[in-house]
Amino acid sequence: MKVICILCDQAFKPDKRTEKKLRKHPHKIQLCPDCYQRITHQVIERQKKKGGASLPQTLSQTETNLHSND
Repeated sequence: MKVICILCDQAFKPDKRTEKKLRKHPHKIQLCPDCYQRITHQVIERQKKKGGASLPQTLSQTETNLHSND
């Protein structure tokens, strides 16, 4: 199964868990790993500048999770 990223229109293959969810709920919006990582980085930087509540995962943990799903 190939999925199209909503931001960059790049086709990518989701992990098995996400693929199963998409079969059950095909109208969900998906981001490719590159866009997901870029947006996560931007959110973390914004949170650091704001000095507000911390996010549940740091960027390094998110990157580890992304690479472990390959």
